[in-house]
Amino acid sequence: MAAAGVASAALFGAMVVILAVFGVDVLRSGFLAGPPGSGPSVAGGSAAAAVLVGGTFGGFVLAGVLAWWLLAPIGSLYPRTALAVCSSFATVVLMLIGQPVHQLFGQPGLLAFAAVLAAGAAAFARKARRAAQNQ
Repeated sequence: MAAAGVASAALFGAMVVILAVFGVDVLRSGFLAGPPGSGPSVAGGSAAAAVLVGGTFGGFVLAGVLAWWLLAPIGSLYPRTALAVCSSFATVVLMLIGQPVHQLFGQPGLLAFAAVLAAGAAAFARKARRAAQNQ
């Protein structure tokens, strides 16, 4: 249950960050532009910065919140909190995969990667909830 909960939360957090990067790229290049450098680009403004910072930190926080919720059957606060924090840190590792995806495939690649992350998060969340019910 713990592994599935942490995996689900980390995948969900990374999805939030990847969607924030997609939003920044849309603000800078337009919708469904190719890889960076393939079309006209606008200087990043305060809206793009707010989306990037808010989306990044939001992904970390949401990963911890989702892990906390999925790991509710763990009665002790210390391991539950530690695992929730670990899921936030795992989000950082997973979101780094988005950089080469963005460089190679542009916005369509980011959307596909976000879809894969969402599917994985949902699958692991179902697994964690079933394990919690079986205890």
